[in-house]
Parts: sequence; structure tokens; C-alpha cells
Amino acid sequence: MTEPASPHPVTVQLSAEDAADLQARVERGEFASLDEGVAAELAELNYRRAAEIVGGSEKLEALLDELDFDLIDPEEPVAGNISLSEMLTNLKAQAKAADE
Repeated sequence: MTEPASPHPVTVQLSAEDAADLQARVERGEFASLDEGVAAELAELNYRRAAEIVGGSEKLEALLDELDFDLIDPEEPVAGNISLSEMLTNLKAQAKAADE
């Protein structure tokens, strides 16, 4: 597998209210840093978009359950130094949280 390209720094502008909310979540320990918080929120947005594309979170979960990782090692880190297993676990947790 080829190494992913190094990410370029990105500037994100938030409203004062959203920035304060994110900082409060970091201070409560929900996230280790602002970067982690922004990344988590983007992951949530991507999950919601994927669910919308396939017709809902149940269909997305079914699709994720059908994925076959036999061709690659699911524990091998991919882009962002996260393994496919970790991504799948995160997506399933987000789906469960969305249904609650």
C-alpha cells in the first residue's frame, strides 16, 4: 500500500458560539484537543452524508457489515494513521448514537 500524502494545514472558521462549545467539550475531556474535536465533527458530518446517500443509517450499517476486508489487513493504518477496523468501529458507534 502506498503511503498517504502528508496533509496540508487547513484553517477552519467557526462562529464564536461553536468555537466556545468546542472548547468547552475539550475542557470537559470529550476531546484531547481542538484538532481532535474538529476531526470528530467532520467524521460525524461524513457519516451523516454517507447515510443520506445510501438511504439511511440502517442501510449504511448493513453496507458496512457486508464489507469484506479479506484483501487487506484491517489493522494496518491507512490515511490519518487510523486502521479500517477503528474507522468501522467509529462509524458503528456514530450510527448507534444517531439512533438514540
